[in-house]
Amino acid sequence: MFNDGNYLEKHVGLTQEQLNMNIRIFQITGIDVTVLLVPVLALVWIRAGLTFSEMLVLQGIFMIPILLLEVPSGSFADYWSRKGCTALFHILFGAGIFFYAIGDTFLMFAIGEFLAGIGITFKTGSDTALVYDSLLTRESNPNGYFGKLVSNRMSIMFGASAIGAILGGIIATVTLLKLPIFLTVLGHIGFALLVTLGYTEPPRIQAKSPRAAIITAAKSLSTKKELQLVLIVMIAGMVFSSIGFWASQHAFINDYTVDALGMGLIIALFNLTAGLSSLAIRSKVSRLANSQMLFLLILIDGIYLLGLMAGSSLLGVIVLSLFGQLTRGSRTPLTQAIIQDQISSMERATFSSLISLVGSSLYFAFSTAINIFELSRQSALVIGFIGIIICTIGFLALNFREFHLNKVYASVFR
Repeated sequence: MFNDGNYLEKHVGLTQEQLNMNIRIFQITGIDVTVLLVPVLALVWIRAGLTFSEMLVLQGIFMIPILLLEVPSGSFADYWSRKGCTALFHILFGAGIFFYAIGDTFLMFAIGEFLAGIGITFKTGSDTALVYDSLLTRESNPNGYFGKLVSNRMSIMFGASAIGAILGGIIATVTLLKLPIFLTVLGHIGFALLVTLGYTEPPRIQAKSPRAAIITAAKSLSTKKELQLVLIVMIAGMVFSSIGFWASQHAFINDYTVDALGMGLIIALFNLTAGLSSLAIRSKVSRLANSQMLFLLILIDGIYLLGLMAGSSLLGVIVLSLFGQLTRGSRTPLTQAIIQDQISSMERATFSSLISLVGSSLYFAFSTAINIFELSRQSALVIGFIGIIICTIGFLALNFREFHLNKVYASVFR
């Protein structure tokens, strides 16, 4: 780890049974039921007549409520209830997916994306904050245990997602194209009930107000180099690596005419790779949560985009995309281990929301520019690769500044 943390706290009042139940629900709800619709989503868009730029615009619309509500909803979770906010996520996100189930126009899809975007703002950081504060009530080493827990959750999530992607493709092929979408809606309804009835909100240090939580989180980001490095890594993944993911899907369908079943198999392979990546670092999260490993994640994302820019066969695009899955599986356990170690209870959900807001803002600007200038898939990849280069320079500059200052201090006080 970067250090032992400045905000290690001890809360009391949660029984071992309640802690175990919180952990089980955290693992279960980590299963991403939305993956059922991933193999058919691009097909639904294309059959509705959407262009590649319109596909990215929908992602931009998804970001609008995140830009407006991300940080306020995170601070609301720290001030009010992480459990309540997690339940709201499943309700609103499921409602958004429902518009995809019943609609076949850009407008209906846009409404669905907007509702889902509102929902996702209530999720960011809420469940991880709830579980970390739950661990503080019973565990003597919450940081190490939390890293393993997140890695386990990611492995379960990706493994289940691999199966779900195949099932989604099979269901869409042998029944109705939109049936996986309806099943996704039911899944989120079920998770909302599970969270409401099963989670126990742990005792914690609550923010005095939503505004106080925002101020505390902003101060942490502005003063802690470790958190600034995490922000750069998250930008590389959330913004620029994501362009590669959607570009590869567009290539699979438009260039190589991959059908729903084929997309399901490809997405399953992606999720298995991400799951294995997360599983591989499970017992090493505390040791690997350092600046060298974060820098490696950015470099791998750069290789991923550079390869897609160069162009390749269907097999080549699949193999190149696996690089993006390696970082996808490792990024969350490593960054979450650093974040939770560096911040206090009163800002846990708010800080994650703040990080998400920055990434979402950049992605929204990026996708909007692509639509305004009607950029091709190749042009989007080029700009994405330039973004990775900028992230690399920023990461190195931040580390060089600290190295240079330490060298100056050493020469003055030796």
